[in-house]
Amino acid sequence: MGKTRNFLSKISNRAIFSILALFVVLYGVFSIAIVRKLEDEKFAYRENFAWAVFQIQRQFLEIERYIEYARSDGVVERDELEKVLLEYEIFVSRTLLVKQGEGFQVLAQIPEVGDLLAMLDEKIARIDERIKGVSNATALVEFIREELVSIDDPLQQAVVRTTNFVSVYNASNIASVKSDIEILSYLFFSGMIVMIGLAIFVIRHRQRAFAADIDARRARQEQEVIEEAADYAKMHALGTLAGGVAHEINTPAQYIQNNLEFLSDSFNDFVHALRKDEGDGSVRLELAPERIDFMTEEIPLAIRESIQGLDRIAEIVRGIRKFAHPTTDSVERISIAEEIETAITLTRNQVKHVAELEQSYDTDVTEVEGRRNHLSQALINLIVNASQAIRESGQRSGKIKLNVTSDAENVFIRLRDNGGGVPEDLRDRIFDYFFTTKERGVGTGQGLPICRKLIQDDFNGDLTLSAPDGEGAEFVIRIPKPGIRSTDDDSALNYTATDEFYDIRS
Repeated sequence: MGKTRNFLSKISNRAIFSILALFVVLYGVFSIAIVRKLEDEKFAYRENFAWAVFQIQRQFLEIERYIEYARSDGVVERDELEKVLLEYEIFVSRTLLVKQGEGFQVLAQIPEVGDLLAMLDEKIARIDERIKGVSNATALVEFIREELVSIDDPLQQAVVRTTNFVSVYNASNIASVKSDIEILSYLFFSGMIVMIGLAIFVIRHRQRAFAADIDARRARQEQEVIEEAADYAKMHALGTLAGGVAHEINTPAQYIQNNLEFLSDSFNDFVHALRKDEGDGSVRLELAPERIDFMTEEIPLAIRESIQGLDRIAEIVRGIRKFAHPTTDSVERISIAEEIETAITLTRNQVKHVAELEQSYDTDVTEVEGRRNHLSQALINLIVNASQAIRESGQRSGKIKLNVTSDAENVFIRLRDNGGGVPEDLRDRIFDYFFTTKERGVGTGQGLPICRKLIQDDFNGDLTLSAPDGEGAEFVIRIPKPGIRSTDDDSALNYTATDEFYDIRS
């Protein structure tokens, strides 16, 4: 049954309609042929065989009656002879009708009729010959009577046998017509069944195509809704990170500013302490020794701290630039360490006030295949979610551990926090779109679902929540090692990627 369904599902609509049209044509041709056969048998289904022989017998009796009437006076008058000859001509014509008429050849199969016709041929031939040579009316009428009197019994037998023959012949015709009608009925019902079956198949095929189109439209609409919600959530996320990044940049910028002010003051003191000798043009420094010692010690330190601050700002800017760089559609080798460092850099301000973030790298695998920036996006979501969970739990010594390991086929990035964990009744729903445990207007319910989608679509991996083990929660990102990705999985990546930054509050 399954093979038949698969075969039928591969038949195109054009082939289905071609089969239907061919069946209708064959049905019409066959039906017309049977109808014509029935019309032919309708002409054969008649009693005119017996009627034709009976007409010969009836005309024979008419001739006998006229002959007897003509002989009643002893002498046959001329007008009486003409009446006898007229009846004789009618008798001959009816005999020829049976013998040569169209459709009466079947009567030759009856022995009695065949013998009768042969006898009549001889009788008619002799009578015709005598009519040509005899002018005596009485003698001619007498000769006709003597010739025809001997066919009375054979004619009676022929009538009886013809009647029996017609009964058998018509019964056979009735059976044949009945068989043809049954064939036509079977053909009609089978045709109706086939056409109804084909119509049902075509309708179901159309329904499936229509349903598939509806599903595709619904999927596109859902995707559009998700993308619109993601755009809205993106603005919130950018605002959240922007504040943190601004705070991270503000700290080194502040002490760079303080150091520059110190250097400016020191430079002014140094300039004002310079004294020029008018005689030889030499310059001397009139500055207290302790002030010189202080400046000698502090100025290099201020310069070094300023350089470190600029390096810190440059590091943050590099992280933002790398993260905000447009994502290409191509799958490439990306550095796991760089993606992790970008995520840590951009979330440092979110984490440092509530938890200590520890990272360890326990594998020699440094790269995976995927789309750039999407791993860091997923990690940013997970890190900020972990910091929020620790803050909400009231944990004073918050810890977030980020550990990278691998086995023969996959790289695992585990992120564990010691926050409140995920309630058992919510574990199966946290990856559903628009599901959130946060207050209205705070969470959009897209963070974790989009994280999983990024890992699945862009890295052929998965994002899962580990089974409860102690306090907090542990999320695991699994990504195949380079070269493990299968050909079938590559096909899942052929879509237009967008450089989105999704809401970090799930």
